[in-house]
Amino acid sequence: MNRKTVISCAALFAASIFFLESSHCYWVWTPGSKKFVNPKYAVKDSPKEQFDWAMSFYNAKDYKRAAGEFEKLLKHYEFSEEAAEAQYYAGLAYENQAKYYIAFQNYQKIFENYPHSKRLEEVVEREFNIGNVYLTKINSKLLGAELMAPLDRAQEIFKKVVENAPYGPFADKAQFSLGEAYKKAGIFDEAVLAFKKLVEEYPSSQLAASSRYEIASCAYQASLKPAYDVAPAEGAISAFKEFVDTNKDEKLAKEAQATLKALEDNMAEKAFSTAKFYEARKRYESAVVYYREVVEKYPSSAFAKEASDRVGELEKNIGRAK
Repeated sequence: MNRKTVISCAALFAASIFFLESSHCYWVWTPGSKKFVNPKYAVKDSPKEQFDWAMSFYNAKDYKRAAGEFEKLLKHYEFSEEAAEAQYYAGLAYENQAKYYIAFQNYQKIFENYPHSKRLEEVVEREFNIGNVYLTKINSKLLGAELMAPLDRAQEIFKKVVENAPYGPFADKAQFSLGEAYKKAGIFDEAVLAFKKLVEEYPSSQLAASSRYEIASCAYQASLKPAYDVAPAEGAISAFKEFVDTNKDEKLAKEAQATLKALEDNMAEKAFSTAKFYEARKRYESAVVYYREVVEKYPSSAFAKEASDRVGELEKNIGRAK
């Protein structure tokens, strides 16, 4: 090494020392890593020391620093006895910062990496509550992608709650909330499947009756889409009739009957309008088909009496034409 190189290295070292001292931090050179390390940010010598260090920030409500220190333990002492608790407290630290999705991700790692943790039941409840944060986060100002983001996360979280503890106290609640998340997103087919799963897998749940009602309600919502297709509406009518016949909840039964009446009136009006369309074009046989549909399928609707009268008049016209 020539004299010029030695001088350059010495200058670089001196500059480094100056920088470290001017930053008011205490740095040390570690031969193993061949770099300067600030002990303030280095991992402690044992997982117990690191855990206690992280807890000191958590107890002081410095949740940002606490989360970082717990994550440091998980990185360097992944298989230690303290790791499962560190994972749990990392989730709590993020939850206390209202960083709910990151908190959920940390909680979920407990099921994936530490299935024997004593915190599993508590974590299921915390995940369920986070799911509800996203489910209830919707307001009328949110549109498009802004609306879907929290609902997508709610769906993901509720699915995991059911998957993590299918026989736990939050399984049926999460399954019902999953249906609600799909319903809010306008994904009625998936909502129906979610509610049906609750009825089938948790028949004794207190939410079973409400799920049966929601099955009919989602079918009704699907029938309101602009495209003219009577199948969803007929499916909704069938579901509501089944609910009214089998349900013992008087309040829900009354709501179902009212919705059923409105749905039948709507279907009767559509059929009646179609009949009028054909009658105006003197296609009387086609008109009679739709008028009879009103009379036979929706006899209690406001259109039934007039439809019956029109059937009688048009059949006379058809007879004369023959």
